[in-house]
Formats: sequence, C-alpha cells, structure tokens
Amino acid sequence: MTYPGISPAELGEERARDHGGMVIVLDTDPGVRWALEKGLKRSGYDVRTASTSGEALRLLYAEPVRAVIMEILPEADLTPDVLTSVLESPSRPKVICVSMESEPKAIIECVRRGAADFVPKPFNLNDVRAVLRRALASQSEQRVLRRPGSSKADMESSFLIGVSHAIQELRTIIHQVAQTDLNCLIRGESGTGKDVVAREIHRLSARRERPFVKVNCTALPEQLLESELFGYEKGAFTGALSSKPGRFELANNGIIFMDEIGEMYANLQAKILQVIEHKEFTKLGGRKHIHVDVQIIAATNADLEAKTKEGSFRHDLYFRLNEVCIWVPPLSARREDIPLLVRHFVQKHGGFGAGEALDISGDELARLIDQPWPGNVRELESTVKRWMALGKSALSTSNRMQEGDPSTQDGHEPPSGESAPPHIPVQAQRTETERILDALEKHKWNRRKVSEELGISYQTLRRRIEKLRLDRRR
Repeated sequence: MTYPGISPAELGEERARDHGGMVIVLDTDPGVRWALEKGLKRSGYDVRTASTSGEALRLLYAEPVRAVIMEILPEADLTPDVLTSVLESPSRPKVICVSMESEPKAIIECVRRGAADFVPKPFNLNDVRAVLRRALASQSEQRVLRRPGSSKADMESSFLIGVSHAIQELRTIIHQVAQTDLNCLIRGESGTGKDVVAREIHRLSARRERPFVKVNCTALPEQLLESELFGYEKGAFTGALSSKPGRFELANNGIIFMDEIGEMYANLQAKILQVIEHKEFTKLGGRKHIHVDVQIIAATNADLEAKTKEGSFRHDLYFRLNEVCIWVPPLSARREDIPLLVRHFVQKHGGFGAGEALDISGDELARLIDQPWPGNVRELESTVKRWMALGKSALSTSNRMQEGDPSTQDGHEPPSGESAPPHIPVQAQRTETERILDALEKHKWNRRKVSEELGISYQTLRRRIEKLRLDRRR
C-alpha cells in the first residue's frame, strides 16, 4: 500500500539517522499513516501513528513527544480544538498540520492556534522531512526559538517557507539544479530571496563542503571589482604591497555567486566569459594562468534580454550563464504563504515560544494577505519587526508608508504604478519621478550614466527606481 502523493523511491531516499524523540502521525487515511511512518523511520525518527485524536492524546500523555504531524479535518474527528489539546499536552510538541484544504483561511487558523507549519495534501515526503527538520531544529533547551541574534542560515531559510504551488515548484527546481554543475541564472524582483536560492543550491549540491563565495557586481568601481574577482600580484598597482587571491580563486571547487550580474561592467564581462569557457584567468599584473573549477550562479532583477539587444550585456555571456534559469516568485504570487511567514518572523524577532497561539486576529492576517507587498518577503519581515516594536497599529495600511504604500498623508494617491516615499508630498514625488524617468530614457536606461547626470550614487538611483516602480514603465 502506498500513498498517491509519495513514490516508493522517496520512502528510502534519506539515509537513516537517530533524531531522538518521538513523532506522532495523526491522520484518518491509513495510506498516509503508512507512508509517513515508513518514510520517516528510514530517516531515523521514532514514529507512532494514530487514526483518532483519542489515540494521539493517549500517546502524548504516556511519553515525551517532539512533534505531531496531524490532519486538520473540521467535519470529522480531527478538529481545530484537537490542535489546541495537542499543543497544550505535557510535551508541548511542535505541530505540523496537513490538510486537503490549502486556502489561506485554513492556514490562518492553524497558524493562529500555534501550529509550526502547514503542508497541503497530496504532499511530497521530502517536503514533510524538510518541514519536520526545520521545526525540530528550532527547539533549544528552553524549547523556544532563537532570539534576534538568529543565524544567517535561519534568516535565509525563511524565504523558502510556504505551502503555495509557486514555492513548492521553486523547491523542486532547486533540488534538480543542485544535482548538476550547470551555471544558473536566478531572476526575480528585489526582496524575493535570490541569494537564498543560491545558498540553498550550494547546501544541496555535491560542492556543499567547498566554498560559497558571494560577489556584488555593483558594490565596487570597475578596477576594484576586477582585482576583487581575479586578485592581483605584488606591484600590480600603487598600494599592491603583496599578492592577493581573487574571489574566483577562493571559490575553486565550489560555487561563486555573482549578484546583480545585469550591471556588470562591459570589460569584465569578457573576462568572466573566459573563466567560463577556459576555466582559467590571470591576476592583475600577473602572467601565470590560474585554473579553477567553479560553478557560477548569477542573479539579477534586470531585463537581460533588453540589455543584450541594446549591447550593454554580451549575448555569449548571457547564454553561458543562462544554462538553467530559476524565477523566484514575488510574494504576490504566493499569498497563502504569508501566515506561515508572519509566524516565522514573529518567532524570530520576538523570542516567541514554540506552540504559542499567535496574538493576531484572522482579519488582521487576511489584511496582510491582501496587501500588494512590492518589497516582497523582505518588506513583510520589516513590517512584522515594526509590529513587534510598536504594536499592532504598525500593521495598518497607514503605517506601511515607510515600506512604499501608495497611500499618502494628504489623502491623495500617486499615479498608477507610482509609490510615494514617506514624508515627500505627492507633487514633489511626481517631479522626481519625471526627472529620473526622463534621464533614464535619455540614456537608454544606462543607470550608470543616469546616476552621473543626476549627481547621485548608483545604489541610490537603484533604490529610487525600485521605490518609484519605474521598471514597470519600460
């Protein structure tokens, strides 16, 4: 007997190891109970199953339990009230809800009552394993989540939390790409977590024990970036008192992640192409060829196709980087993930106890789901942090202005597609929009030339373009 959502191959995919502590599977479907018991036992978990809430509660009160994977089925025995009973049992286990119903309303209710995560049916066993690992990893000796000093890995994993079809597809693609050595181009809006995807590919790849080296292609002027990428020999330029390895050399046998690749300087594009094609380069001031084996992952929110047509980005480099393309979905395409993300951020930034009910109403969560979120997951996290610091009033639309909400203090709205930064009158905002847009069109969207003309830094120009949503006018 097998569960339709789980293939026989998946049941033995993960090598067994001792995780410690019991996991209870509470589900009315015998096929689900069988598949989860078999699959999770192969992963080293001590698993017990129950078909009714009574059976599960007897197990919970008999011995320590670390987690419960339970079906939410309101019309039958497994009601939301059972969730509360499970959470309040002596072991205070982490609860992962599973249900055929994956509408936001169902997820909101589970999250509000204290569930650690939610998995829609039919599910992938690897997803259940990942969710269970994440839930149990968050338990410290005090059984609370980490305080604001959370590790970078914990922070990054939050971007991939969710139950939406979009995020499930993304996780599947990440697993597939991680099994290859193909160069990868990650695309998506700002704040969606493109760097998170790159790190997840590295974590799952055969290169995971090797370096992961990140380079921001817009952070340094051209000559400094070249020396940073390829290194230099002693005496290569004034101040080069000793030789220095470059990022490509440091990333040998690992992965180099090149963020904002769409803004890469033209001269450097040719050198990067040489590394891809010949797996070698020379340091600044050097003559010796240095051979490297690196997988390149690049990321951008720019329109590379348009850049190749206008000549600011090389066709050959575009095709070599784009061996695999991953599109990271915006938060607006995965709204059903928002309740789980909110809970995660509340736990992360508020020292929130495991299994506690979330102090937010269903209507408030529903309003968050309906927000446009132009800043994506990063903006949502900022909103939750503001809520934790200032109270629930920070969740209201009027308080989201600092995140780029279209509403303004004088009651007027900017033109469609615009967003007024805080404390700037609408008329002044329109003037700034027109000034930047005119300069962009004049220089054919060459942002470096525009920043020089306007007398502002490149990074400031990028932020204003994102804030004003001018990319939508191209």
